[in-house]
Amino acid sequence: MENIFITYNPSSEAESNTALRLQTISNLYGISVLLPYRHKNETEINSETHNRIERSQFIVAFCLNKLTKHLKQELETSIQLKKPIIIIYDKYGNNKINFGKYMNVKEVFVDFNDIDSASHTIASFLKEKLKIAKSTKVTKKEKSNNGLGLALIGVGLGLLALWALSKDTK
Repeated sequence: MENIFITYNPSSEAESNTALRLQTISNLYGISVLLPYRHKNETEINSETHNRIERSQFIVAFCLNKLTKHLKQELETSIQLKKPIIIIYDKYGNNKINFGKYMNVKEVFVDFNDIDSASHTIASFLKEKLKIAKSTKVTKKEKSNNGLGLALIGVGLGLLALWALSKDTK
């Protein structure tokens, strides 16, 4: 797994905290997680964020709440660069992004009371997009790195589930 770009709505504490925690956890295991480089008063995507998206193998986007301009621009850049995108929605939310004819995207509607289905959906998509199916020749190191990336996304789903469940009990 080369680089994973994780984006989120900056107005969502759960999304931004999850992205930051995943970046910290990833460093412990040698996975490179890149986050958007945003300035408070910026209205357009900057060159550093564009470069991070360009260097990434795939994109993970958290969109549990209303879509913000920053997240929309980062997804549009990802589409222009033809990056595989995994976008994670709350199953019970009412937001959805229109990707038009772009087919290199997997929209995952997560029930945070049961994240197994979402984990399997994401794993299948990444296996297809990252060509880690049995028919391709993949080194042991590549298999390990891809497994670490999948596990990291699973941790992210778990963190979001903890947030969702704790929010429901308050």
